[in-house]
Amino acid sequence: MVIGPNGSGKSNFIGVFAFLNAIQKGHLQEYVTKAGGAEKVLHFGSKTTGTIELHISFKNGVNQYKIHLKPAPGDQLYPASETVLFWNKQYSNPLPERLMPRGPEAGISDPNHTGIASYVRSHLQSWRLYHFHDTSDGSPMKKTASLNDNRFLKPDGSNLAAFLYFLREKHPEAYGLIRGTVQRVAPFFDDFQLEPARLKPDSIILEWRHKSSDAYFDANAFSDGSLRFIALATLLLQPEKYRPSVILVDEPELGLHPYAITMLASLIKQASTKTQVIVGTQSPLLLDHFRPEDVLVANRVEGSTHLTRLESSKLSTWLEDYSLGQLWEKNEIGGRPAKE
Repeated sequence: MVIGPNGSGKSNFIGVFAFLNAIQKGHLQEYVTKAGGAEKVLHFGSKTTGTIELHISFKNGVNQYKIHLKPAPGDQLYPASETVLFWNKQYSNPLPERLMPRGPEAGISDPNHTGIASYVRSHLQSWRLYHFHDTSDGSPMKKTASLNDNRFLKPDGSNLAAFLYFLREKHPEAYGLIRGTVQRVAPFFDDFQLEPARLKPDSIILEWRHKSSDAYFDANAFSDGSLRFIALATLLLQPEKYRPSVILVDEPELGLHPYAITMLASLIKQASTKTQVIVGTQSPLLLDHFRPEDVLVANRVEGSTHLTRLESSKLSTWLEDYSLGQLWEKNEIGGRPAKE
């Protein structure tokens, strides 16, 4: 759980995981273009920030990955250097192996690399940042999807109907759990009505049944909060083998009723027993359901983002009388706007 004021770097921290996933796929240039160009990605532009360095480690530093990105012509970024490292602690320092870039793309995207590079690439492949914020009339979740687009739940929920249909047909226990969880938040909801379109049998759209009506209902008939909760419940309750290794969600509480937020907290904690879940939130109510050790506080310090993990031992006296969310509101744990 990551908390902090607007502009503290909370979303940027979560976004780094999506950035690394794009780099691994060989989509570095596409990512930079969609972000508005290198001048937008670099902090205050290239005149202030001449390079981006990303360094991650797995399993207590045994396997590591490091990349330096610098601005290139055309408002792009290029991998100036890239290294995978192995450290079994028998040596004083990790053993590096340099990767060569694939043209303008990072070397980690080369499927021919084996060993440590292959290990790193396989982990970055299944990091996914989910955004279910768009519930407008043009929302991807409300559109027709390909029936067979069901390998994994897409980050924007555009294949939600196809993925739920797959779970119903192949994993009825997980599907039943999702259905029952949605019913607890939306008592009027009976079940999803998931069938291939009659006139286009390779397509499917999200339809459902109301407990008190035989009328036709599709995703447009759900409230914004209900539709977001359905997507979140599907993401967190799907069978473990289909989940990303790291699930990232920024502000999942948007539009949810307080009871739905309580249910969401339960789903996050349940999923996190087997899958790493990283959530950015502005909700004191959602924060109330977690331990201090589950929380990173983002603060701006001299223009940079500092992340601090809370500790129960330092908050034990406060927590006798207040919840964690109340302490946040009272500015006792940081994560509030401050003068610079």
